[in-house]
Amino acid sequence: MRILLVSNYYPEHVGGIETVAATLTLGYRRRGHDVRWIAGDIGSRPHARHGDDIPVRVWNGIERFGFPYPLPSPAAAIGLGRHVAWSQVVHLHDCLYALNVAAFLASRRRHRPALLTQHVAKVPYPNAFLRGLQSAAYATIGRSVLSRTEQVVFVSESVQRWFELRVGFKRPTQVIENGIDADLFQPPTDEQRAAMRVVAGANGSRPLLLFVGRFVEKKGVRLLRPLIEATPSCDWLLIGRSGDADPSTWRLPNLRLVAPMQPAQLRDYYAAADLLVLPSSGEGFPVVAQEAMACGTPVLLSEPTAAGLPAIRDVVFTSTLARGDLEDALHRALQTVNSDAGLRKRVASCAGERWRADTMVSRYEEQLEGLLP
Repeated sequence: MRILLVSNYYPEHVGGIETVAATLTLGYRRRGHDVRWIAGDIGSRPHARHGDDIPVRVWNGIERFGFPYPLPSPAAAIGLGRHVAWSQVVHLHDCLYALNVAAFLASRRRHRPALLTQHVAKVPYPNAFLRGLQSAAYATIGRSVLSRTEQVVFVSESVQRWFELRVGFKRPTQVIENGIDADLFQPPTDEQRAAMRVVAGANGSRPLLLFVGRFVEKKGVRLLRPLIEATPSCDWLLIGRSGDADPSTWRLPNLRLVAPMQPAQLRDYYAAADLLVLPSSGEGFPVVAQEAMACGTPVLLSEPTAAGLPAIRDVVFTSTLARGDLEDALHRALQTVNSDAGLRKRVASCAGERWRADTMVSRYEEQLEGLLP
């Protein structure tokens, strides 16, 4: 097949959607498909091109307010038409990003079928204007794109439920869980993990708690400060970059900040940690949680996030995110991590069985082939 894949950013931006898009692009190409991957290219973190990648320069200034929304120039958006014309099928990631909307409109003009992967539902932005803008966008642009797309796929059941209450679809929607690189993300041996803990800066047997993601409200970063203050016997490592929150101003003795990194480096930090804490909201199912679990590291998630994949509830810790409940959930998780010797093995086994990249690629490949005339 000739596949045009469109996403918000490339992996250099560091985020879940772009990681999944990269995994799919690589998987399609390995299976012999011709793939052109169009995404926003940021000047401060330029994309290292592979194959027929087609970077589009975008303005990304609004991300400093916790709203990652790359805007291409009108000429770049119009130029998508020739790539759509080349393709047999278009694979879009999310219904609201400007590049995806432009590619969708071009697919209507060029009569090319489209599959759209919807990664998130409504995000509870702290800014009332952004919340209102998002609601209006979903009610207009989002509904129009989703209802006219030939096939819509969701990454979790919770995201699927949210949209199916609000949108009428052309055909039954599907849930395809994101897949990860099982060769990269796998549980280390005890000896390997001991070495990884040294590299990660773990202090002997003190618990090492990890957060990975942008420092923004959606990811629950502001909820971390009272947790860090309440656990002086634990070391915390936050990997990410500042958005609408800046943990460097907290000046807590048991907190270290590390800049974002690529997956091969991140793996060792996942494996070194005793627990990944990700109190995010408005997500499908975070790729970082999948990657950490594949390395054997238990995760603490919000109840709505965990509810998106109910089959894994037995191997994750959850919280309502209310302050008292979140602290209690963290202490319960730490007690279980310390007392349950088989927990890491069960967590890794669950991830390995559910989230193989090849399985994800096969399911998407089947969906795309089903759209061809």
